[in-house]
Amino acid sequence: MIIIVYILIGLLLGCLIASRRRKKTPLPRQSPRQNIIPPQAPPPQAPPTLEDKSLDDKIWYEAELDFLFRFNEKLSLNLNFQDAARCITEAAHDFFPIERTALLTWDKNSKKLTLACAIGWDGHDKEPLVVGMDSVSGFVVRNREPLLVTDFAQDDYLNKLNKKEGYLRNTFISAPVIYNNEVLGVLHVCEKKTPGPFTRRELSVVMNIVRMGAIALQNVRLYEQATRRAEELKAAYDELKEMQDKLIQSEKLKAIGQLASGVAHEMRNPLGIILQGIDYLDQIIPPGSKDHRETQSMIRESAQRADKIVLQLLDFSRATKLELHPEDIGSVLEGSLNLVKKELKNIEVIRDIREGLPKVLVDKNKLTQVFINMFVNAAHAMPGGGKLTIRGYIKQMEGAENPDAPFEPGEKAIIVEIEDTGTGISEENMKKLFNPFFTTKGQGKGTGLGLSVTRNIIIMHKGLIEVNSRVNEGTKFTITLRIAKE
Repeated sequence: MIIIVYILIGLLLGCLIASRRRKKTPLPRQSPRQNIIPPQAPPPQAPPTLEDKSLDDKIWYEAELDFLFRFNEKLSLNLNFQDAARCITEAAHDFFPIERTALLTWDKNSKKLTLACAIGWDGHDKEPLVVGMDSVSGFVVRNREPLLVTDFAQDDYLNKLNKKEGYLRNTFISAPVIYNNEVLGVLHVCEKKTPGPFTRRELSVVMNIVRMGAIALQNVRLYEQATRRAEELKAAYDELKEMQDKLIQSEKLKAIGQLASGVAHEMRNPLGIILQGIDYLDQIIPPGSKDHRETQSMIRESAQRADKIVLQLLDFSRATKLELHPEDIGSVLEGSLNLVKKELKNIEVIRDIREGLPKVLVDKNKLTQVFINMFVNAAHAMPGGGKLTIRGYIKQMEGAENPDAPFEPGEKAIIVEIEDTGTGISEENMKKLFNPFFTTKGQGKGTGLGLSVTRNIIIMHKGLIEVNSRVNEGTKFTITLRIAKE
């Protein structure tokens, strides 16, 4: 019974399946083009996340901080204005991919800006660029705010300004350099090498550069002012000290002159008696008394030397009135040389005196005394022989040569140079060379009055005497005299 039930169920299911297959319709035939799968659009790009933006900012700020740190180190090494300006300009040019950079400094007195440094622009090679308030730089100074220009050609107002600033073309940033509310200049960062205008981020870097640059320029300016002030104070101190030394020396000379005058007058009387006594002894002592004659000769030479010293003391202590006449300087020099032929017997004398020189207004006897003293000193400086060169020429004076010179700029004067190849004078002795009673000669060989008297005589002639010397090379005295008016 159960078997019969299973058979009936199987037959029923078979009939149902066959009935469904007969009712199913076939699918329509498709063309080959319908088999191609159309291209799919790429999925939309996801917008940057906050993490990506934060990473980009972090890289930029790290690069900026590293650059500013190195820039500050470099700035601190520059102690003059031009080097600091160059450092600021190079920093801006090196950090950005740009074509040109220029820094102009502002002068509030003249209301002008002068190009201090430029990179990538050679329009300032011929002469310094100077612009006024009618320029883009002047516009930045007036507004005291940075200027970010994306297209210079489209800015009608800026194009009407002064065209001298050739480095400003398409895109640029112009930032004022300000320290303590005072404008020092303007920095221009021009023409990006990469596409697009300058960004606010790049403007921020430029502003940091000018802030640090302003501090550096102010420090350099203060340093230069302090250095200049120190030099002025030193010059003023040296001048004051020199005046004080001259005043002290003048008082010393006055005192020495009074003493010398008194001593000289007191000594001349006994010296005159001694010389008269020697002349008397010459008359009464027989010619054959050799010992007596030698003693007399020694006494006479010593008395004459003492009398000569007395005369020098008198010349030093009193202002003798000059007898001025037009004289030929060549004749005076030649006459002086003839009087000291004995002292110059082993010395080569070289004369280089120009012909046709105008006459000088001098006291011939006093000037001869000066030249004799010069020649004798030269001979003493060359005990083993040497060369004595005497030059004479005309020269147009310049005021800057010697502030103590009693000659007007442009005035013509006669120059006499007396140069030897002797032992020279040390730097220490040069300072005391014209002091009375100062001598480098040995005991009994000099009184120390010759050069002092010489200088006094030249000063009385309203002339000038100078000396240059090097140890073991020689000494040159230069005497400047006035030309006699026709």
